[in-house]
Amino acid sequence: MWVFHVAESLIFHIWLSGSILLPCMMLVRWGAAKRKWLNRVTSRRRLWLWIWGCYGFAEVTLLAGLFLWRTFLWAGHVTFLPFDVLGWAGSTVVAILSVLHTTPQHLGIGVVFVLGVALRAVAEAAIDCGLAAAAWWVYSLIAREPTAQTWIKRFGICMLFSACVLGVANSPHFWRETCFDCFAPHGVPFIWFNEGGFAGGSGFIWTGVVGNSVTALAVALLLVLVWKRIAAKTIKRAH
Repeated sequence: MWVFHVAESLIFHIWLSGSILLPCMMLVRWGAAKRKWLNRVTSRRRLWLWIWGCYGFAEVTLLAGLFLWRTFLWAGHVTFLPFDVLGWAGSTVVAILSVLHTTPQHLGIGVVFVLGVALRAVAEAAIDCGLAAAAWWVYSLIAREPTAQTWIKRFGICMLFSACVLGVANSPHFWRETCFDCFAPHGVPFIWFNEGGFAGGSGFIWTGVVGNSVTALAVALLLVLVWKRIAAKTIKRAH
């Protein structure tokens, strides 16, 4: 059961974080193309993926280090490490320990925290590499001539754009501060997740998930039609 919970958390983490990071990657790739010395770095696919993979790994390790440093300055010592700051990675490590019939206290809080940070850092590096590959593909396709852009490829780009817009719109709902027992609903334009409270009640509202998915699909199809008309006019002007 915990495997499905971790998978759901990981999928929505990729969606929400990728909705912000993917457009930033696109801006970096587009801006670097205007500078020769930057274009030499970003135009190499392996180097491009390596840079963003290192970024994802360094981001998690540095944030974990800052958290420990702030905790030590505030309390003078580190006796408690909340694994929820690691998100899905922390709950995954704790769940695996329960399967192995052990506890974080038995293995060592510090050891378990380091394992969670390592898991989150490696996974974040892999996620950022995947997003960087998607950004590379989108940029290379847009930079081509309109005649080289097939309908399927245009739909893929528009679907990514629609998913990013929907993710950015939903991100503030998860960043807002709520109490731990408020049963706060989340979702734009349809409510698709209920945060729950101490008595439980958290989970996905699948009607909202389907509604938001249909909305993203409809927006993507509309964008494809608009793109098709603009491309047709561009081709006519060229001839």
